[in-house]
Amino acid sequence: MQQKVIPLRKKPTDEKEYFEILSKAVFNAGFSYQVVRRKWDDIKEAFHNFDPTIISNWTVDEIAHVLESPKIIRNSKKVTAIVSNAKLFLEILEKHGSFENYLKSFREKPFEERQKILSKQFKWLGPTGAYFFLWSVGEDTPPHTQILKKTIKK
Repeated sequence: MQQKVIPLRKKPTDEKEYFEILSKAVFNAGFSYQVVRRKWDDIKEAFHNFDPTIISNWTVDEIAHVLESPKIIRNSKKVTAIVSNAKLFLEILEKHGSFENYLKSFREKPFEERQKILSKQFKWLGPTGAYFFLWSVGEDTPPHTQILKKTIKK
């Protein structure tokens, strides 16, 4: 029986770390955490250490180039979602001053509502991805066992 791997939980120290974890949640959708973790260093290199300023300016040719790399998870929808998310991420930084401030703006809401806010705003970030993100960045979340039970019931 395969054992569940719980991702690291660490408060990001800068905006790029927030964006990296958000992007990891996108790559995790539909894949085992171990697959993404095994490829993560190469993915990080291909995505310029998840610098949202660089990624938000990627052209169609740059997206095509990164999709040619066998070192990454070559899913064009996920890659274009990350480019789109980088643009939104920068808009959020401009509006709120930091991603931490953005999260604070709805931190007092119930978990399910915070999960929906993120899922609606960011592409390829469903409820499980939003949970992964919030948990990974140290936000208040229900225990993962509770989330797994909800997911299995569906």
